[in-house]
Amino acid sequence: MRVKAALLATLMVIASACSSAAPAPLTSALSTDADIDLTAPTAITLWHGLSGSQQKALDELVAEFNATNGKKITVTALLQGNYTQLYQKTLGAIQAGSLPELAHAYESFVADYTKAGVVVDLGPYVASKKNGLSDKDDIYKPYFDTNTFPQFGNKLLSFPFSKSMFVMYVNDDMLKAKGLKTPQTWDEFDKAVQALTIKDAAGKTTQYGWAVPLGASDFNAWVLSRGGNLMSADQKTVAWNGKEGVEAVRIIDRLVKGGYAQVPKGYDYQNDFGAGKLAFFMGSTSTRPFIKDAIKGPLNWSIAQIPQTDPAKAHTVQYGANVAVLKSTPEKQLASWLFVKWFNDKERTAKWATTSYYMPARKTAAESALLKEYWAKTDTQGKQAFDLLATTVPEPNVRGQQDIRDVIQDALTAVTAGKSTPEDAMKTAGDKANAILKDNQ
Repeated sequence: MRVKAALLATLMVIASACSSAAPAPLTSALSTDADIDLTAPTAITLWHGLSGSQQKALDELVAEFNATNGKKITVTALLQGNYTQLYQKTLGAIQAGSLPELAHAYESFVADYTKAGVVVDLGPYVASKKNGLSDKDDIYKPYFDTNTFPQFGNKLLSFPFSKSMFVMYVNDDMLKAKGLKTPQTWDEFDKAVQALTIKDAAGKTTQYGWAVPLGASDFNAWVLSRGGNLMSADQKTVAWNGKEGVEAVRIIDRLVKGGYAQVPKGYDYQNDFGAGKLAFFMGSTSTRPFIKDAIKGPLNWSIAQIPQTDPAKAHTVQYGANVAVLKSTPEKQLASWLFVKWFNDKERTAKWATTSYYMPARKTAAESALLKEYWAKTDTQGKQAFDLLATTVPEPNVRGQQDIRDVIQDALTAVTAGKSTPEDAMKTAGDKANAILKDNQ
């Protein structure tokens, strides 16, 4: 999902080329466009990165919207490959002047597209008396926070779409066998991982307590869980390279070296967990269907909050892509907004949660009979995840963040490969990240 520096360099060229030809900067004039009437059939296209069952879930909702919107709006949803391919194709469309009306995008993508002058400010649409949201407060505030861009005047430049969060997957059977409770603090987690690791007579690990895929979002969550921040208040430098970041890397370094945790190859850890051979891993709530597929026998498992320094002030990362409306005509922009608004209403977001494994956008979705029944009969872990939503914190949405994610992952890899200490890795990574941010101001 991370985009290489060459792609970002391409965008700089595109942004420069578009500076005179791109649509005018976003202004409050859009409030007029948000209140117009749609009097003729309007066709719009959504480019997305969802495949498999999630693509099927999206297609079903799109078909429902097309059949029921009453305004002759027709949405066509087109898969563009994985997120990196989706980003590349959108960059190419910016350059060619042939954009879709809607683009599935991470915040860092949206920041880059905004620099090229092609993203619609959704603020006036949300505020519109005619077509806006009368129940905005029902949508989780962190979802608005992550789609509001300080670097671009705090404008709402995208909207929730395929949201998830970072949680801990727990083998309840293993804990019960050892008389342990789900760890809430990092100290408790450290002890539990060691207690649930099995080594043979020669000291070789035959069962790990913790599988640790290395990712930037994982690291960001670990920093937040320790009371740290990801960015400085002015958004110009990173804040994760302080003591909280060092502590996050130290525990991985120590447990991996001690044979209690492993850095898995690919997604092998999902099969290990499903086979009852792994106590803990941490990852996205959208991993649930893969775990269910991996379980071949009896296994009691649950989703819990990741360990915290202070469980009373728990924080974890909210992530997952959003959807941006791209500049076209007033009619197509309004049609795009009406689809986005409909997709996030109470009933649709509840249905989306039952078919896609993503989180519902609204608090009141929990009142939906459909979702209640689904959680009770099919997906108890989904309800466990939903109950943690209020603790989520958005990741940075500044330009350059995609390259910074690579910097973080490289730092984690260097430590677990024995090529750097946690302290040196964080110092080097922080310096690189700040240089990237400076170049993208």
